[in-house]
Amino acid sequence: MSPEGVAHRVGVDLGGTAIKAGAVSLEGEVLERRSIPAELDRGPEDLAERIAGLARELGCTDGLGLGVPGLLDRAAGVVITSANLHQIDGFALVDAIAGHLDLPPARVALENDANVAALGEAWAGAGREDPDFLMVTLGTGVGGGVVLDGEVVTGSGGLAGEVGHICVEPDGLLCGCGKRGCLETLASATAASKRAQAAGLPADLAEVNALASGGDAAAIELLMDVGRDLGRGLAAATVLLDLRVFVIGGGFGAALPLLRPGIEEGLCERAYGRSAEDYRILGATLGPDAGWIGAARVGLLRAQENDD
Repeated sequence: MSPEGVAHRVGVDLGGTAIKAGAVSLEGEVLERRSIPAELDRGPEDLAERIAGLARELGCTDGLGLGVPGLLDRAAGVVITSANLHQIDGFALVDAIAGHLDLPPARVALENDANVAALGEAWAGAGREDPDFLMVTLGTGVGGGVVLDGEVVTGSGGLAGEVGHICVEPDGLLCGCGKRGCLETLASATAASKRAQAAGLPADLAEVNALASGGDAAAIELLMDVGRDLGRGLAAATVLLDLRVFVIGGGFGAALPLLRPGIEEGLCERAYGRSAEDYRILGATLGPDAGWIGAARVGLLRAQENDD
């Protein structure tokens, strides 16, 4: 369905390898979607121009939402630092995109990528029936978004939900954030691929999943180990917020059926006062659309705030 003639918002989800974008109606119906390579090595100015071009193609005339991984200065529209997208650290991304679209910067809403994915799932996906849940995205890194009473919690500095940087192994591998032993170094798609290669398995996780589904012992063990580490990290959220529902998304989230036994084991190993039966681990239903749909929702909410 074309966005022409339909009231809609545009959302953009920036990742390490791709820029996903789309148009969604005010009721949450997907009208159109696009994806292009991120090509971050071409520089931040070029990136801003291509994001604006996508938004324009999708009928963006009065604002958009933008999901980006990392620590953000939302008011200034700047990515302070991103563990996996250092090319845009310190860059005034919002101003640049707004300039290309001839819009006021206030009409470009910047939010963390996992937060927008969580908002997308809360609005139109797996979290619609659960007012409280933790969204976890397994991709280049591990993102997280906390939803309480139907609202995404960002915290006073915007760092709430950054589960990828919970320390699981204090003396573990060096993370892109500069610290050691983060969950991201063990359970992201990037980390799982490296662990697979070290175990003599293919680097392609789809192939690993297929092997495990076919009964390959090494692949099953690998995904069990990755899931266990993920569960150990998620246990921190249960202790702090008593969350019982987890929504797992991102590209590597497709392996959830194979990761689930390990996740449950890791949760029960580290969580306080709960058993596996107390938790619900759900697969995200919006797939790669979750981020840009949530970004569009952020853009809609921000526009309403600005118009009030």
